[in-house]
Amino acid sequence: MAIANDIGYEEVFRFQLINKMEPGDILIGISGSGNSENIINAIKYANEIGGITIAIVGYDGGVIKEIAQYNIHVKINNMQIVEDIHMILDHMMMSALK
Repeated sequence: MAIANDIGYEEVFRFQLINKMEPGDILIGISGSGNSENIINAIKYANEIGGITIAIVGYDGGVIKEIAQYNIHVKINNMQIVEDIHMILDHMMMSALK
């Protein structure tokens, strides 16, 4: 909350990556619309430092689909369905990585 309050909500993820992310690290950005500014900023930063970026998006994919290196695109124009499918994907990744 300090980042959101003191710097701005659009920086909550990028700012945390500055001292943690290294080249070759993987960033997964999840956004229903694909246009969440805080996710866009994090993906841009990760790309700039040589990170690997993966987007999980809905609708038309938005800006995030264009700037991420890899995409999982739920091409549905209904936020509730997009979020439900994203949650299924989240659980699948958790099980696979566990």
